[in-house]
Amino acid sequence: MKNYLIILAGSPRGGKKTWNSLFKYVINPLQADLAILTTDNFLSNNILFQKAKYKWIVKNPKDFKDYYKENYSGRWKEYFLQGKNTGLLESGLIHFTFKDIVLKQYLDIVESYDFIIYSRFDQYYIDYHPELNKNINQIVIPEGEDYFGICDRHAAFNAELSREFFSICEFIDSEDTDKYTNKILNSETAYMNQLQNCKLEPYVVRSSRLQFTSAISTDKTNWRIPKYKILFSNGLFIKYPDEFLDSIKNLIHKYSFFVSFFKHPTFITYYCYLQIRKSVGIVLKNTLKKLK
Repeated sequence: MKNYLIILAGSPRGGKKTWNSLFKYVINPLQADLAILTTDNFLSNNILFQKAKYKWIVKNPKDFKDYYKENYSGRWKEYFLQGKNTGLLESGLIHFTFKDIVLKQYLDIVESYDFIIYSRFDQYYIDYHPELNKNINQIVIPEGEDYFGICDRHAAFNAELSREFFSICEFIDSEDTDKYTNKILNSETAYMNQLQNCKLEPYVVRSSRLQFTSAISTDKTNWRIPKYKILFSNGLFIKYPDEFLDSIKNLIHKYSFFVSFFKHPTFITYYCYLQIRKSVGIVLKNTLKKLK
């Protein structure tokens, strides 16, 4: 058995600086193999394509619903329509397709490894990824960004759990979805329900967040448009500010402020700026309430 396989699925967003952080803090320390799963309109000669051991390229459909029409005949359409305008229909439908492709086409490769890290292309790492224990089955997911469910942007798990982990399309096409009632049906609640249905929830362990979702100006997106540009970072954006704040806070807690500043001076400076901005906003809001 080989140790780690990292699968990046979706659109190659985030840019070179983001991908370099993947090699520095995840691939190189874990001596991991890399698989990239994307559509043929994103073929490139970037660092990921150059260094990937596996390039799983699929034809870019005009509409990802066609994949479900060809492969499923149950309740998938009804299910996705319940998540219109929550990100489930707009983004989850695509994200789940890639999981199903891994399940149907590449499970033999996946199961030849000890551990799998399934993630997005746009995760910027600021510290080393936690290692997994071969003797304990776990699904390690960073804390936060749950949105009434559980964060679906990154997971590290023992490969023997792969069959169930990647089976989310089978779940949403089945009557098992009726077992679950959600305040909001989005990608995160769908993911949580699937983990519960496959009896994987007991294996979930939350880790301190040391990564955030990044973007560059040329990235295309199906859901959240990045608005926070990190100062002095050569065009790097934050897509979800709370991810960034939590990551930096955890880094400072682990190493101290000064060591963290030495490691990531630009990020620590921007973190301080956002915290000051946040505090000023709270003061102004409270002041306006008193004036009313």
